[in-house]
Amino acid sequence: MDEELEDNVVWSCPKHSLDTYFQVKQFEKRPEAKDYVYVRFADGDQVESMWVKILQGTQQRGHGKLDNIPVKLVDRTLGDTNK
Repeated sequence: MDEELEDNVVWSCPKHSLDTYFQVKQFEKRPEAKDYVYVRFADGDQVESMWVKILQGTQQRGHGKLDNIPVKLVDRTLGDTNK
């Protein structure tokens, strides 16, 4: 996949970005999302929230791989891992 599906991207203004983040983060509580965590990534003024597939640990503590194609944070790519 070379680009994110249009209906899988939610845009929000800086004033409401945290509200949107916490609204989407509620999906973590669903059984089908037990292996995922919704994470905010920041790089200077740029902030992007993306899904991370948990490879080891839990939603609260662990590491995983990026399961979204970043739109704003071009220094990250789908499948990047982080500890």
